[in-house]
Amino acid sequence: MARSYALDTQAAKEANTGGKRISETGKYIGTIVAAFYEKNQKGTESVNIMFASDAGQEVGPVNLYTHNASGEPLAGYKMLNAIMTCAKVKALTWKQEPIDLYDFDEGKTVTKQKECCVELKGKKIGLVLQQEEYLKRDNSTGERMVIAAPFEYGTELMVTEILSRQTTPQALGSYMAFVFKQPVRKLRTQQQQPSSSGPLADAPDSFEDSDIPF
Repeated sequence: MARSYALDTQAAKEANTGGKRISETGKYIGTIVAAFYEKNQKGTESVNIMFASDAGQEVGPVNLYTHNASGEPLAGYKMLNAIMTCAKVKALTWKQEPIDLYDFDEGKTVTKQKECCVELKGKKIGLVLQQEEYLKRDNSTGERMVIAAPFEYGTELMVTEILSRQTTPQALGSYMAFVFKQPVRKLRTQQQQPSSSGPLADAPDSFEDSDIPF
C-alpha cells in the first residue's frame, strides 16, 4: 500500500538548496544562531559563528581566528569587526550557554557549555560563504565553508558602504564575481587558519565613535 504523504515545506525548501548543510559557495541571508569564544591548546583565540539561512540551511561553527598566543590580531579579527559592522553591533559581551556541537572524538552531537556572544545571537545578516580546501587529520584534503565577507541584511550593503553612509549597494555584485572566479579556495602551502580576503582590505583603518553610522 502506498505511503500517505503530507506537505513538508522544509523538505520542499531543501530540494532547491541542496540539503540541510550549506556546502556551496554563494551569498546567503539568514540569522546568526550563536557565536561562541574559544582558545585552543596553542593559545589561539577564536570566535565561532553558527549561521542558519532563511532557506533553512545551516553552517558552522565557522572559526574566525582573532588573536594568536601573543595577543597579535589575525585575519579573523578584521572579519569579526566586519560582521559586527553589518550586524550593527558596537561591542561584544559573553555569557555561558549550552550549545549542541558535533564532537569528532565521540562521533556524535553533544551539548557543551560555551562563552556565547550576547549581542550577535539572533542577528540578521548576509554572508558570502566560500568553500575552502583544508588538510585533515589523516593528511587527506577536505573541504569546508569559510566566511568570505558579510553584508547587511535587507540592503546588501557591504562594510565600506555602511561606514561611508552609502545607501545604494554596489560592491556585492563585483565581489561575488571575484569569488566565483575561484569558488573553492585551494589548499595553501602552510595550512593554518582560514584566510580572509576581499573587500575588507579597502575598509577604513579606524573610525571614531562619532563616525559610526549606528
